[in-house]
Amino acid sequence: MHLLLVAAGAAAVLSVQPSARAEDGGALDPVSTVETATSRRLTVFGLTADQQLVSFRVANPAHHRVVGTISGLSGDTALVGIDFRVQDGKLYGVGNAGGIYAIDTESATTTRVSQLTVPLNGASFGVDFNPAANALRIVSDAGQNLSHSVDANTTTTQTALTFPGRTAFAVTGAAYVNNDLDVSTATTLFDIDSVNNVVAIQSPPAGGVLVTAGALGVDVDAPVGFDIYSTLRNGLTVHNTGFAALTAGGQGGLYVVNLLTGHARLVGQFSTRVVDLALPLDQ
Repeated sequence: MHLLLVAAGAAAVLSVQPSARAEDGGALDPVSTVETATSRRLTVFGLTADQQLVSFRVANPAHHRVVGTISGLSGDTALVGIDFRVQDGKLYGVGNAGGIYAIDTESATTTRVSQLTVPLNGASFGVDFNPAANALRIVSDAGQNLSHSVDANTTTTQTALTFPGRTAFAVTGAAYVNNDLDVSTATTLFDIDSVNNVVAIQSPPAGGVLVTAGALGVDVDAPVGFDIYSTLRNGLTVHNTGFAALTAGGQGGLYVVNLLTGHARLVGQFSTRVVDLALPLDQ
């Protein structure tokens, strides 16, 4: 893999040339940007601690609209994470008893569409769809590492999360880059560790091996909401921008995460407690 840091206007751009196609772990492909998307009027959906679905603009996270209270759960009492699925553009949520739900972004009503066949283990979870493999990745602060096929209704327990020489017990956010449907696109999984306050690359995702990308620069508490927005051109990803809902010093806020260095920059504070977030695709 070849990495080249170049200037692009006011933003630093990480240009990465992938060495090979990757279905579930590989190179960033083709460009990752630090914070160019913050100047855009991107919409974000957030899941709050009291199980409301809210929406807000990146430029003004303090001003949110309440879509509704999460309803329609069956066998679960709460959602632990949300994400948009590239294959159909729908918002999905994972329940605390393993139910997988499609979420109506106009009403917050859920429809159960699948079920984990392995019990969740942990208190805080990172949830994100792998755009290449069309599989739902779930990681936890107990080191759990699951891959779930919504269509086949099968869950695979994969190798527990580890940093070199130790088990990772604080991964509470996860997000993939390159959220497009081009068959040549590779993807990489990034995690946030909310005890060590770092961003890490999980590669390969199935192997659970974590390599630190860099420090967040803020002392955060679990849970963590994390998502990566991919800017597309002709169906291909040209920029990836990390966004995180982080709580630091008791105050929650929206942060832009530099995927190259790990550094998190505060965009603005929340007026409600957002525990996970997801950005609609191709805005």
